[in-house]
Amino acid sequence: MTVPLIAPAMNHVFVDFENVHKVDISLVGAKTVSFTLMVGPKQTKLDTDLVEQLVEHAARVNLIRMKSSAKNAVDFALAYYLGQAALAEPASYFHIISKDGGYDPLIKHLCEQHINVRRYSSCADLTFDWPGKAAAAKEPIAKKTANKKAAKKAVAKKATKKKLAGKAAAKTADSIQTWTEKVVKNLIDHPKARPAKDKTLHTKVGDLIKKPVDGPEVQAVIERMQSKGMLKFDEKSVPEYFLQERG
Repeated sequence: MTVPLIAPAMNHVFVDFENVHKVDISLVGAKTVSFTLMVGPKQTKLDTDLVEQLVEHAARVNLIRMKSSAKNAVDFALAYYLGQAALAEPASYFHIISKDGGYDPLIKHLCEQHINVRRYSSCADLTFDWPGKAAAAKEPIAKKTANKKAAKKAVAKKATKKKLAGKAAAKTADSIQTWTEKVVKNLIDHPKARPAKDKTLHTKVGDLIKKPVDGPEVQAVIERMQSKGMLKFDEKSVPEYFLQERG
């Protein structure tokens, strides 16, 4: 079975030569590019280099000379020829070379009709890359791969961070348990030396576990004793101990 070949979409370049005088037709070397030069009535002389390019690429260049000097005559004619080409080849790509922003409403309207049109201020700015075209598709694929790798790296980094945080939390919990056991043993072994005030209790716990009196470690030990029912504070913050009962 023979598979029919699909011809690549044509790139039609329309140059408002009345507005942009420097033109590089060497771009027409690609078989999928055609140039249409819209020349005004007052432009009676063309640069020699441009003429040579016109002759070299005569099969792909259409030179249209306007006879009317009416205002915007070239603009309206360019819009007409672009419309004709778009009607004949709606899947092609159309490029307007002009510094005149007056074309922009037309371009917006054609884009809304799913016709691919762009405007460039000069031939130097001209690019044939377009969203959805093969030439432009390479960057999104590379970007997608880079994003995928970055996302994978971020997930791995997050997992590592979570694992380290888990280990740190477990280590802290073990330390609090050890400190609490040390404090409780001391209070059981020295019942007469048990602090009678909240402040002195904090000082004693800090001394026993060798941590700052106002640090989170001291508070964590006291809260653990409270949660286990070993310690209570009355309305005047006087500590009450329940250690012997617990063996």
